[in-house]
Amino acid sequence: MAVYFLSDFHLGGSEPAQETRKLGLFEEFIARHRDDLEHLVLLGDLFDFWFEYRHLIPKRNLQLLFLLRDLLASGVPITYVTGNHDHWIGDFLSTELGIEVVGDRLELETPAGKILAMHGDGLARSDWKYRLLKKVLRNRVCIALYKLLPPSLAYWLAHGAARSSRNHTAKRPREQFLEEYREFGREVLRGDYFAFICGHTHHPEMLRIGERYFLNSGDWLGHFTYVRYADGEFQLQSMLDET
Repeated sequence: MAVYFLSDFHLGGSEPAQETRKLGLFEEFIARHRDDLEHLVLLGDLFDFWFEYRHLIPKRNLQLLFLLRDLLASGVPITYVTGNHDHWIGDFLSTELGIEVVGDRLELETPAGKILAMHGDGLARSDWKYRLLKKVLRNRVCIALYKLLPPSLAYWLAHGAARSSRNHTAKRPREQFLEEYREFGREVLRGDYFAFICGHTHHPEMLRIGERYFLNSGDWLGHFTYVRYADGEFQLQSMLDET
């Protein structure tokens, strides 16, 4: 039995054919690994945008929610670590589906040592402007004000902002950005953790640092990668290699 880590689906942010492919490969992932799945950890940005009103949720994501509901019903716990595209998740996933929703970080105790898992937004040293924006976006007053907008307008604005965010990230010096994440991981691994796992960069990677691990789960946009952990060992795998 193993723990699986996935991130960065950005559901609702692609063309219909790509959305269908994302969901199809995720359904295949569940079917292929169901007997091995002890715990599923979703490391953020499962949705390109998620915002709950009191009686409304985004309808685009229902098929995925059905898949997660069925997985939970089969006895597999699911933990959701929020990312920068879905940090406005309310209580729907936890109260209606039974998913454990946590904030920026998740610590897992294993016989081999502690694992720190995060989405990873704002970890790069050069991301100081985003870290300031993050405080504004997560402010309760700002969230309450946004809820005053009609849902159709709120979702339209948010999806536009999500596209702008992806375009901005794509223009960054790629290798410098990735190296800042590796350095953050090295710093984490100098402490009590034997592994650090994140997403956000959409760059799948596994580095062995001494007896410890730095991993990035990649994405479910083009790589369709995930991390498998069992018995003190990690594997970085892709659904594209299995189909």
